[in-house]
Amino acid sequence: MKDEDAILSIDFLAGFTIFILSLIMVISLIPGFIAGIQSENIDYDAVAYRTSVILVEDPGAPQNPSWNLMGPYDMEHKAEIQRLGLAVSKDAPNILSREKVDKFFNRIPDFSFSAEDYREKVIFGDFMYLYNISLATGGDVYYAGGGDPVPTFQYGYMRRLVKVKEPSLADINFTSYAAGRYTGDLDQNITSISADFAVHIPYNVLYDRSVSPVYRIDPQSEQLTIDLTGMLPHVNTTGDVASMNFTGMGLYKQLDDGSTILIPDMYPYENETYSLTVNGATYPATGGPGEQVNATSTIAMVLYPPLPFSNEITSSLNVNFSFSYTYASNLTDHKYLSGMHQYDYTANVIQPQLVDGVMEVAVW
Repeated sequence: MKDEDAILSIDFLAGFTIFILSLIMVISLIPGFIAGIQSENIDYDAVAYRTSVILVEDPGAPQNPSWNLMGPYDMEHKAEIQRLGLAVSKDAPNILSREKVDKFFNRIPDFSFSAEDYREKVIFGDFMYLYNISLATGGDVYYAGGGDPVPTFQYGYMRRLVKVKEPSLADINFTSYAAGRYTGDLDQNITSISADFAVHIPYNVLYDRSVSPVYRIDPQSEQLTIDLTGMLPHVNTTGDVASMNFTGMGLYKQLDDGSTILIPDMYPYENETYSLTVNGATYPATGGPGEQVNATSTIAMVLYPPLPFSNEITSSLNVNFSFSYTYASNLTDHKYLSGMHQYDYTANVIQPQLVDGVMEVAVW
């Protein structure tokens, strides 16, 4: 009996030991299961935070050329975009590019990102996240396409204060200049003339690295705008201009010796390089060779990035606006628009402005 009791004690001890070891293993696994359940909200917050960092601190990829310049008017190159960061530069976090903002929020004609594009290029991750991404700035609110309403249950959320860099503008109001600026004089015996007024865009000046990317005018990634107003009053101070007509525009590359050559194939007057309007209508509105200029006429031109030859930092671009004039023959000192306006960092141009904004990211 004693021998049998001893054997039973050993069996019991072995079984009890196995039970204890199994219990320890089960207990050690329980925190892992609990942590996986309890950390779900933390994971969503992490995804929202990571997404906000990509949006407001990262310029995106590729950078050269910038992703927002790949296929600006079609969907052809969208697959080549790797990451949808909106920052002007990696050295300027929380400063967003207007061009990138417009493209990200599907504000470009004939171009759009899908919900899957946002998941693949800005949210990332192995799960099919739902999202709501918005930007409020300048009184407007933009929403990323394909987003869903923010739920009432648990979700990750991040709110970032940002600034949006608005592009520069050459607002050329001729009536604000002294009488002699941007005008030429003619003899009374001449009753008609055609002449150009030019806007000079010196890439070597604009690419000045001493200017912060936040305020730099960048012809490769930002649009440039030229507005002309007050043209007729500026040249018709004596009432001798019988008629003034806008007859067209040309883009010229300035060579090292100062001469210029016309850049061909820039027509019609609205394409991927620029748009041109006269009195709010796409030029030529009448289908004819010219548009009559009166006291309230406006000419607006938007040059879309990248500007022609803007990768050649020592080059320059001239935008020549052509006008024709007829004069009363009995008056002297006939005047016409002449000269060249510099598009640079002087008072000639309204410099890039920073507008306050709020970026909100919700992920669940």
